[in-house]
Amino acid sequence: MDFFIGRTLSKTRILSACCLIIISISTIHSNILDKCSISQSRLARSILNEIIFPLFKYTGVAMNELCPFHPKHDIYAIHEQMKNKISDYDWECQMCGKRFYTENTFDLHIGNRHETNAYSTSRTICLSSYCSLLRCSVLKPDIDYGYQVFWDEALCDPKSFEAISKQCEDILNKCTPSGNDSSSTQIRQLLQTTLCDQLSCDRYWILPDSHIQTSVWEKVLTAFIVTAGLLTYYSVIFMRLSSSFCRLRISSLSIPRSSKKAFRSNY
Repeated sequence: MDFFIGRTLSKTRILSACCLIIISISTIHSNILDKCSISQSRLARSILNEIIFPLFKYTGVAMNELCPFHPKHDIYAIHEQMKNKISDYDWECQMCGKRFYTENTFDLHIGNRHETNAYSTSRTICLSSYCSLLRCSVLKPDIDYGYQVFWDEALCDPKSFEAISKQCEDILNKCTPSGNDSSSTQIRQLLQTTLCDQLSCDRYWILPDSHIQTSVWEKVLTAFIVTAGLLTYYSVIFMRLSSSFCRLRISSLSIPRSSKKAFRSNY
């Protein structure tokens, strides 16, 4: 009898311990979500997709699954997959079909209505915590940063890069293969050049050639559109004024018949 009671108590303790572990994991995960900026995580993810992931594809090297940048660890990955951008003012929820005017209201909707589906306790990496390393404020300027970028560059302290440089070295070790083959060496060198070598006051705010070229073309296109719009606007105004002036001139030159009869009767 005592054996069965002891066995039952052991099972109860095991179940209680499991429940406590699950609750603890859920609590930790919720805390990460609360502190993780979804907007800056989005900027970091965009940089990874545009700059970092193509390096692995180019070298033919698979990213180590222990790498914090691996999509399987992204805490907001499922959240982003639920989003369907129809236009800048039309965002659709893939789960329920509801549509929203802004991306922010869509984010709130996912957190309020689909939290259990959008977030998994196995995904614990907040990409916004790597924004300093990925240079989000430089490569993806956002309204969240404002004029802070200018002052950061002007008042740059070399010591501020010490912690980020160590973080970058850790990223290289976790994300790249440990082998000495040519592909492994190449991907490590590319990441070193793209990420770690930029972490200094002299290089942190330098844009890659692709970003500079894109920026110039965007400015040229914007200038062309604005100029064309102004020319069209003033052309329409000029045509309307010319038309009104012509009508006024014609009406002033023409004399009504009734006026002519009155003129003749007087003479």
